[in-house]
Amino acid sequence: MPFIQLRDIPVNYQIYNTESASETIVLIHGLGLNLEIWEPILPFIKEHYRVVLLDLRGHGLTERGDVPLSWELFTEDLLMLLTKLELGPVHLLGHGFGASLAVKFSIEHAELVKSLVLLSTPAFLPRKTVASIIQGRKQLISKGNMLNLAESLVNGIFKLTEEHALYRKIIAGYMAVSPETYFDTFELYGETPVNEDFARLAHPTLTLIGSEDSISLTSNALSSQLLMHSSVVVVPSATNTLFIDQPQFTFERIREFITDPSQVATDYASFECHVAKYVMQYFNEAFEQVLNKKAVQA
Repeated sequence: MPFIQLRDIPVNYQIYNTESASETIVLIHGLGLNLEIWEPILPFIKEHYRVVLLDLRGHGLTERGDVPLSWELFTEDLLMLLTKLELGPVHLLGHGFGASLAVKFSIEHAELVKSLVLLSTPAFLPRKTVASIIQGRKQLISKGNMLNLAESLVNGIFKLTEEHALYRKIIAGYMAVSPETYFDTFELYGETPVNEDFARLAHPTLTLIGSEDSISLTSNALSSQLLMHSSVVVVPSATNTLFIDQPQFTFERIREFITDPSQVATDYASFECHVAKYVMQYFNEAFEQVLNKKAVQA
């Protein structure tokens, strides 16, 4: 795979249909993953568009470098990549952390973005929630090894079995990321919550959420700013990695959106149907935590 030098590090990237006059889509993977995560949906996308994939700083085959990690650093990496490849404006398609990065990039460099497609984006993450998640995941790290954390995420959130073609690749992807890089990146959510970013969205935005993704469904339901500024589609029989579970369905929604964003509207009935139980669970757990805290203080 080719590398491109961006300031202090060579970044691993891939580009398809280089000479095509088609629209360009840049795929930005989530935290702990790499560009191999897109394998199930990539054949559909590259059949119709010019496609750019990359390994984010500290992920996959891209080095971390020696400078402190920040949203600004990740944003500048993406800016330099598009500039050196002479691309833009483009459609940004991000998963998880990659979706949050796409939103921040679109705010800082609006002229280089046509639209946003956000997959399983964390739209509402209070600082205490971020701290709690980080604490729980750090307990899964053993002697600097990411294996237990990787298996917990792949089996629990992604719900992939060992028989799945991507299972070992995803595990290997997590293990290629150092625990320090993983948690330094995750902590960016606590330092600068993404909630307020969605009120500043100025581009057509499509949000896709798996019907079995309790975290993203709850997070989106609690972020009215995102719901007001984005078309939301629930992908049936899909988890956090909906582009793995339902690649063709996911692509079809993406293509419809890119062709004509005005024709894609939020299916609130479907959204509310799937989100209700998870939101109630979220508030029940939060209420119980308050009661337990007061009981201890009493």
